[in-house]
Amino acid sequence: MEMSKENARNRILFYISDNIELVHINDGILRFEEHCHSAHTVVSVLLCGNAELTVEGEKRKISTGTVFFLLPYENHSIISEKAVDMVSLCIKKEAFSLDSEEYYRLVCSAVNGLWEAEGLPAPDIRNGIIEAASAIYGSYPEDTDDDLLVRCREEIEADPGNDDDIDCLADGSYMSKFHYIRRFRKIAGLTPNRFRIQNRIRKAQQMLRDGRPITEAALDVGFYDQSHFSKYFKRIVGVSPKEYISSLRNFLQ
Repeated sequence: MEMSKENARNRILFYISDNIELVHINDGILRFEEHCHSAHTVVSVLLCGNAELTVEGEKRKISTGTVFFLLPYENHSIISEKAVDMVSLCIKKEAFSLDSEEYYRLVCSAVNGLWEAEGLPAPDIRNGIIEAASAIYGSYPEDTDDDLLVRCREEIEADPGNDDDIDCLADGSYMSKFHYIRRFRKIAGLTPNRFRIQNRIRKAQQMLRDGRPITEAALDVGFYDQSHFSKYFKRIVGVSPKEYISSLRNFLQ
């Protein structure tokens, strides 16, 4: 996922809790290239502007008020030619184990809190994102039956700092490199290398939220060059590690 140079000036705020994360991108030109979310189901809405959303190769135009959701490991991109305002509600798998009333209260508290804290317009759009998040409760996707590749995916998620190359991973799965990459992309949304880098950055985000120093987080997830880490972090998250820390907010209740 890569943001354009214009997005370096975006005002991006991250509201974090155990089961839900809210991200508000304000007045930004979007250049989120091909990526996926492995830990969340994401419900997003454009508060203003227009963009092109591509999900698993299918393109569609989205505009002000459009609510859309993205399942875990679903390959997608979102591009805008002009500045937009977008809110994303990122729901962890664990939230779907709550009973329906508790889940609904959690979603309402988060979304209403953001609208109040940020002074956002369009209460009908706010209600739309709550309704969309409520509609997907109970429909969390079943995992694939490709057990071997699921284990490979889970190993990368658990230890993204591991430097095993593709040939080694393919040999361990008893298949050719080409066949391994194709099957892995089908169940993870990305090639093994891109999936590993994305998970390194996601793990680094958690470490920064926990108060770990930037240099320490970079080393722990397998980056030995600070500039290399910062480049990938900004591509995937949309801001630099330092900007990410300053953009974190207490969760909205």
